[in-house]
Amino acid sequence: MMPLRLWLRKRRLQRALQGYPIYDPPHKIEERLLSRERAAENFDYFMRVRLDRCAHLIRWVRQQFGYEVSLDEEGLRSLCRWGNKYAGLLLVEDGDGHLPDSYFTYDPPWVGSNAGNNVIFDFGIVLGEIILSSCPLLRWDLDPISKILPKTGKLLKETSGMSFQRPLISGFNNPAYRVIPLHQSYIFAMNMRVNTTSMQGIRKFREGPRFAQRSILDGPINLFRQTMADYPEGDPSGLLREVGPDEFFKLSDEEANRTEAKDD
Repeated sequence: MMPLRLWLRKRRLQRALQGYPIYDPPHKIEERLLSRERAAENFDYFMRVRLDRCAHLIRWVRQQFGYEVSLDEEGLRSLCRWGNKYAGLLLVEDGDGHLPDSYFTYDPPWVGSNAGNNVIFDFGIVLGEIILSSCPLLRWDLDPISKILPKTGKLLKETSGMSFQRPLISGFNNPAYRVIPLHQSYIFAMNMRVNTTSMQGIRKFREGPRFAQRSILDGPINLFRQTMADYPEGDPSGLLREVGPDEFFKLSDEEANRTEAKDD
């Protein structure tokens, strides 16, 4: 059951979503299933439209909801406050009561009841641009790790819902370190849905410890702060510095093997 205030928010969101621009890459298939060449065409499309979509979301949030967002940490806080109220309502169950995985597969298309995927994606773009504005050595990239971590790349390509071959942020001194704001935006929306859009979820959320509540509500802020802490080295554990690149990449790729074996 949805509380009245959330029902009113949902109505407001539905009205605001009318006419929201669709993210329209040339290949609407989960990117992990695309060839490198076709994934690159989707990436090129992303790079062409990302700044316009970033500006549109910022303008949309201000005009429709009154939240001022800028490309810095304070602006991200404002965007998160908006997301705490509305992000969970962007994900809509299908007729069987399940959440479709269309954010990754583009099926069903991002129109009608699934139009919220466009906002979640643009939230990730804004999060990424906020990171880039504070970290000039970083950049949007397409799969920088398969060449250096082939086992990890293979595992990601075989696993659905991991955003493999979607745009991410790289450019750290450690070439294996990357930040995935488009994926984290979806995780944030999912956490908001689970914890803030039903009486049962709200009750369970409020019964949890305060630090856990803040961790959930501030997910994108925590990603930003962690990135700032790890920039530019990308070596939070110090292992790369301790063992050197060759041994580090070998150990990192073997971890993917162990994960795959455990799942089997």
